[in-house]
Amino acid sequence: MGAVLFIHDSPGFAFRKHLRLTFRIMAAIKSPGLGYVAILFIIYLLYVSYKILRIGYRDKRLPPGPPTLPILGNAHQIPTKKFYLKLKEWSDQYGKIFSVKLGSGTMIVLNDRRAVHDLIDKKSAIYSERPIDYNSEVAMGNENFAIMHATPMWRAQRKVASQNLAPRVLDEKVAPIQEAEISQLMHDLLETPDQFSNHMKRATASVASIVLYGFRAPTFDNFWVTSVYEAVNHVNRTLEPGTYPPTEQFPILKYIPDRWAPWNARAKLCYSTMTKIWAEARDKVDERRRNGDDRPSIADKLLSGATKLDTPLTYNQFNNFLGALQMGGAETTASMMLTNILYLAKHPWVQEKARVELDRVCGTERMPMWSDFSQTPYINCIVKEGLRIRPVAPVNLAHRVNRDDWFDGMLIPKDSIIFVPSYALHHTEYDDPETYNPDRYLKHPKLAMDYAGNRNPHHYAYGAGRRICVGIHLAERTQWRITAKLLWAFNIEPAVDEVTGEVVELDLNSYSEGLLHQPMPYRVKITPRSDKHAEVIRKDFEGVEDFLRKWE
Repeated sequence: MGAVLFIHDSPGFAFRKHLRLTFRIMAAIKSPGLGYVAILFIIYLLYVSYKILRIGYRDKRLPPGPPTLPILGNAHQIPTKKFYLKLKEWSDQYGKIFSVKLGSGTMIVLNDRRAVHDLIDKKSAIYSERPIDYNSEVAMGNENFAIMHATPMWRAQRKVASQNLAPRVLDEKVAPIQEAEISQLMHDLLETPDQFSNHMKRATASVASIVLYGFRAPTFDNFWVTSVYEAVNHVNRTLEPGTYPPTEQFPILKYIPDRWAPWNARAKLCYSTMTKIWAEARDKVDERRRNGDDRPSIADKLLSGATKLDTPLTYNQFNNFLGALQMGGAETTASMMLTNILYLAKHPWVQEKARVELDRVCGTERMPMWSDFSQTPYINCIVKEGLRIRPVAPVNLAHRVNRDDWFDGMLIPKDSIIFVPSYALHHTEYDDPETYNPDRYLKHPKLAMDYAGNRNPHHYAYGAGRRICVGIHLAERTQWRITAKLLWAFNIEPAVDEVTGEVVELDLNSYSEGLLHQPMPYRVKITPRSDKHAEVIRKDFEGVEDFLRKWE
């Protein structure tokens, strides 16, 4: 009697196959005269046990990493909060390139500039996939191109986004929108500075909604603001690393009822809420167009056929494509600017250094413009240092390698989850990383994309390789404009308690967590530098009010 045992790569498949064979052997044992089958059965059970216990084991060819447990690997060590700090801790302990086992799956962390460059940038053809993740697929419905696999649909959507958010398009067509919206932002800060967080979120959401949908948000409670932050909040809670189990590595978890698996319920709610929001946005565009009001937005170009997608989209796919761009364009830029304000309030010397340049170029007669970029390099340094010290996405969206690969003699298995952990990189590969110091970028005056893909880029806040943030040019231009105008116009200081008269301490470590991070609510005092500066702000806003109304 002989038997051939085949172990499939999938733990679930292997388990079912062994279970069926076990039942057959148990039935055979009951037959008279077949006692020797019992010996084979024991050998088989030992073999199966050995194979099961090997799940979670770290192959010696893999990068080093924390000790594993049978079956679990390191799954029990994944924290539900501050995952980005755990990656830094493991890197300090096991090396810049390390592996984490999640059941049968493998996670590779590249906390090393050379590794990111040689793998993610130079081999982007095989490192541009997204992880196979059941939770993400349910939450996004495979309709958010930021986490979509590298399919023809992804390439078609990326192409449209890249073309419409290219530097030349932004500088020729979007610049007046950015300038006008930021002019309102400065006016809002002048009138109600205590609401700076809401004003910032309104401005960034409004810039994005004009570009995407042809509508603006004149106030914080407008649909084009509230909708994007409602959607972002759901995505943040649902996709935060560590808040849901690795279902692909432990397939049995897919079958747990929702009442016992809150992550499943969150994912389904995320998709239904997000899809409903972006369907409403589409309805507003359709109604406007039915009334004969065509506008130069991405939605209008796609609906009119002026811009064509290489791959046709369903109704929901179309809506969620634009929604993904709206979420990325609004939330990340607002979060980054709130970080900048927080750190500037704690570092008045940085404000003063920037104002030397701003006053030399602009005086008190006008606010800075994008054309002043080359003459005011310190503003760019401030933007870069904020992105470095507190990146909005501290672990970045993960990649997946689509075939076996090797780096420095270490195996990177096919379908491994690959992290380019921006926070860990920024606090490992830079001198004096915990110190906020924009001076570190004085010798690097260009924009982030000019350095992306190099062996020594200046930060990884926008990711790397083919998956680098498609909105990088819009984000940098918006951040630069806001930072320059803000520092030209206002002094930013810690708030003073009205009762005690004491300065309110600012906590640089108090951040909300999720897929994206931003400072927890804090208080600062924002005051105009002079009456002349305030006068220029008011006059500038008066000059753009009519332009802004046409987008309402």
